[in-house]
Amino acid sequence: MIDSALSNKLHWTTQLSPDLTHKLLDIAQLRSKLTASELDDSSIAHQGISFILEGTVTICLQTPNLKTVNNIVMGQGDWFGNYASEDASYTPFFLTEIKPLRLIHFKNSHLQRLAEENIESYKWFHSLSFKAKAKWLQSQLMMSENIRSRIVYLLIELAAHIPFIAGQIPKLSVSQQQISQITGIARQRVNETIKQLEKEKLVHLERGGIYLTDLTGLGNTLNNVDLSIRDPRELV
Repeated sequence: MIDSALSNKLHWTTQLSPDLTHKLLDIAQLRSKLTASELDDSSIAHQGISFILEGTVTICLQTPNLKTVNNIVMGQGDWFGNYASEDASYTPFFLTEIKPLRLIHFKNSHLQRLAEENIESYKWFHSLSFKAKAKWLQSQLMMSENIRSRIVYLLIELAAHIPFIAGQIPKLSVSQQQISQITGIARQRVNETIKQLEKEKLVHLERGGIYLTDLTGLGNTLNNVDLSIRDPRELV
């Protein structure tokens, strides 16, 4: 159970009865300082539903042979997770933590018991499925674009989820290896693309991060890309 200060920070995706809201808060858990194993085995992604209080994470969809086929960025105020059986043999999602996460987490085992008692739970599950719909659909569109556009799109999406002061050059604490894992693009091709963007003075590489030195110019490289479902340039 979480305290009232934390519960007041939750943004429910649909109107719920006071009874169900109270029962959900009773099973809510505060999670932070997640270990690599908690992220690697996707226990957070596959065994419950989480609300992000702080931090930034990418959620990647992969095939059974571990090929990344889709990815989205989630940040403060977003919900993610999966209401499914804990013994599912196929766990398609993996997480990459960009900024340390602080979550309110609802475990599947508790949710399953609650759903058996209160059918209204399914109303909440259904509403959650719409929250990230635009992100997933736009990400699927991006998978057909060239490597440069896919990498630039990810950089701008990350910037859209990381607060920075107006006029300040955004810094992304993301490595080229992480970009490769998130996008499914070979590390060498990621390196070539980032180096070219740096040559064009759109980004600047430093140890521990990538500075988006010309965010407008970087966004302009996506002018011919179909961003009709979600355009992250409008959010930075």
